[in-house]
Amino acid sequence: MRILIGLTTLLLLLTACSSKTDDPLKQRFEKNKTTYKHLQKTEKVQLYDHNITKVFLTATYLYARSNKLKKEKKDEQFVVGVYIEEDQFNQLGKEYNLTLEGEKPKSIQPLSKQSPYLEGIPFVTEWNSYYLVTFPHTVSKKFTLLFESRKYGQKEMPFSKAAKYVENTKAF
Repeated sequence: MRILIGLTTLLLLLTACSSKTDDPLKQRFEKNKTTYKHLQKTEKVQLYDHNITKVFLTATYLYARSNKLKKEKKDEQFVVGVYIEEDQFNQLGKEYNLTLEGEKPKSIQPLSKQSPYLEGIPFVTEWNSYYLVTFPHTVSKKFTLLFESRKYGQKEMPFSKAAKYVENTKAF
């Protein structure tokens, strides 16, 4: 009898604690789908001076898959957010440079905080400055964005046109 009462109580507890639908979770995901996609293509680096962060940079790769039948050679674009402790304007291009596989950017355009490019971009903060950085097209599926400072050194950010954290595995 005790076992039957115990099992019934356990079943009631497990049933009462479970969600009947996943609708709220699905709604939240659909609402933030763009942010999640951008998060997969975002990297960050910090440059230090004696364990104190002097420069903080985030880069989000704006890659849209093109039609496989068309071999379009679109430029590589990134939304770059930068915070430089010593520079109130957080300017790229003077003391701080970005290169993609050794190539300098074709253009660096400052973005306003209301820019449509920043919609859905993770890690948008008030103290960062944001830029749309355009590089020449690269045929590589994997490439490295290099951020360097004359004063604090350099850091690499790996990017990929395909999902970089998913390995190409085949079923047995």
